[in-house]
Amino acid sequence: MSYLLGFDIGGTFTDFSLLNTATGALHTHKRLTTTKDPAQGVMDGVRTLLAQNHVPMSALDTVYHATTLVANTLIERNGAKIALLCTKGHRDALEIRTEQRYDVYDLFLQYPQPLVPRYLRLSVNERVDRDGRVLVTPTEAEIVQLAAQLVNEQVDAVAIAFLHSYRNPINEQQVAAWLAKALGGKCDLPISLSSAVAPEIREYERTSTTVANAYVQPKVRGYLARLITSLKAEGYAGCLYLTLSSGGNASANMAAQYPIRLVESGPAAGAVAAAHFGATAGKQDLVAFDMGGTTAKICVIENGVPELARELEVARLHRFKKGSGIPLQFPSIDMIEIGAGGGSIAKYDLLGLLKIGPESAASDPGPACYGLGGTAPTVTDANLLLGYLDPNYFAGGKMKLHPYLAQQAFAALAAQGGKMSVSNDLQSHITQLAWGVYQLVNENMASAAKIHIIEKGRDPRQYTLLAYGGGGPLHGTSVAKILGANEVLCPLGAGVGSAIGLLIAPMSFEMAQSYPIKWDSVDLQDLNRLLAEMAQKGRDQLLEAGVTGEMTVERSADGRFVGQLHELNVGLPNGELSRQTQDEIRATFFARYREQYGHLPNNAGGTPAAIEFMSWRITVRGPQPQVQFARTPPLAAGMARKGSRLAYFGEHGWCDTSVYDRYALAAEVKLVGPAIIEERESTVILPPNMQAYVDGQLNLRIKVA
Repeated sequence: MSYLLGFDIGGTFTDFSLLNTATGALHTHKRLTTTKDPAQGVMDGVRTLLAQNHVPMSALDTVYHATTLVANTLIERNGAKIALLCTKGHRDALEIRTEQRYDVYDLFLQYPQPLVPRYLRLSVNERVDRDGRVLVTPTEAEIVQLAAQLVNEQVDAVAIAFLHSYRNPINEQQVAAWLAKALGGKCDLPISLSSAVAPEIREYERTSTTVANAYVQPKVRGYLARLITSLKAEGYAGCLYLTLSSGGNASANMAAQYPIRLVESGPAAGAVAAAHFGATAGKQDLVAFDMGGTTAKICVIENGVPELARELEVARLHRFKKGSGIPLQFPSIDMIEIGAGGGSIAKYDLLGLLKIGPESAASDPGPACYGLGGTAPTVTDANLLLGYLDPNYFAGGKMKLHPYLAQQAFAALAAQGGKMSVSNDLQSHITQLAWGVYQLVNENMASAAKIHIIEKGRDPRQYTLLAYGGGGPLHGTSVAKILGANEVLCPLGAGVGSAIGLLIAPMSFEMAQSYPIKWDSVDLQDLNRLLAEMAQKGRDQLLEAGVTGEMTVERSADGRFVGQLHELNVGLPNGELSRQTQDEIRATFFARYREQYGHLPNNAGGTPAAIEFMSWRITVRGPQPQVQFARTPPLAAGMARKGSRLAYFGEHGWCDTSVYDRYALAAEVKLVGPAIIEERESTVILPPNMQAYVDGQLNLRIKVA
């Protein structure tokens, strides 16, 4: 027998999935993330999961991985010492940014410090114009001098970002070759070229992405090398694949070359799993709601496909203020992050108002109830005090929770609020405070999700909410009710959804190339050549990763009306572009623009304005993995109800609430709230007046009332 293994390192927990490819049996595991050395927690978890199921390491066929290492490195600023080689006169592009203020009313506005200090931003006398013509050629002598400076400064990696290199990369490539030659055997210095990492227009964003890639590259390379060595030392003979932010899997070599593309790998795998779960349940349009221990993520899935964004921003100084972080320019699944997870800390602000997050207790020290040294009141502590969590069955009984520690944390919060007199009933006040935390975190998540969905021109009431992650099923019904969604879908194994998604994602590679052209005067022969070259690069990446079988190619372009600042992405038809397809693409762009903005801008004569396309995008995918998950036959029908316990539901007060074993619920079983449905990695809350049933795929489907 052969097995597939997936593990996702999150901010609080590391999740594992193990699939028997012959029988379809799926086994899962969850353990606390070892923040100081994530690989240690991974290997401990792998050993535990394999031992529990009597599977030797040598039986693993393929291993898939998602990690927060890249995001955490950028947030914590503990990456490599790097240098930036840039066009003469442009060394301050990282500080000038776009010359836009992300908050015009903040008199004390701050931006994140560049990842490379100014004294290591080194100018090169070279120049390429916007059409790709080389105006100034760099000299080898200048690069030799710079190489000596880099050795003297003991930098760990180098980024090269020259002006307009997306149109012609020759100067970047020549400088990289001279630099490697000058360094010789002195050091193995990773070099990131903007023309390879992010060959797109917009100098600041392209430079920022390239610098970020260089900043995390040494750490990711070392981590992957150690992880692969550890796996092989214990008998694993296969390959390690990593999930990219775009939702596809890639080889470890590619991940080491472009590590910045791993920045949202875990959440992206979760979105892939959500699309799969939705498809098996006959739901193509979903709001995927992933709540973990540190953050929550919202992703819109339409027609069974998660939406993609052309860029994202990480390490924001202000989590909810776009423009306060580091912009990254590459395809990624479009998600909104909300500072609300099980470890999010509750506190009173200076105005005496209750606030949740974005600070998190994470896994170290964790929520107070973990008993690992944390004392701050968190969302998990509130869920425990409200009776939603069984202190003896958290993580399937592998972790014991301590209600009295949660009580102490919330008693301290109550005292901080200063709204209690000595005559108040402390226990009652703690209950109300825990309920307030539960309601507030739900409101925060639902409000952010609603804005995200409405900004896309969609109606949140028309979607099914699919809840996954350790905390998603705990909060899903309340978030759905605030959104106005009429159904919540909770798949079996939702608590480790991202780890399951790793096994489902196809091998893929996405790339973009800026090549601005006016659509009415396009040279189709030249454009077809460019698209063919991009598609071949994508195929080569998959072939290098060992992909066999048919590959599919999807193409699109970012277009705008001449004079506008922002673009819309439109799909391109298959095959060579012709005059006929040129007209079809124009019509598609008009329709897309009307859908987004409601009208078309016209020239003085009433004809539509001219279109220009700025960037061209290619996605090459390998065969979709033929993964089948066998549904374990439920236990005897009478064993589903485990008992009952008191749980608090606001206006309904404390209710005697039935508790069910998720693994004993057979298809077509119907439940009436209040009820709590427990599985090892997550818990589903069914409030009073709501009903649920188990469908043929053993998904729990809740009718929101």
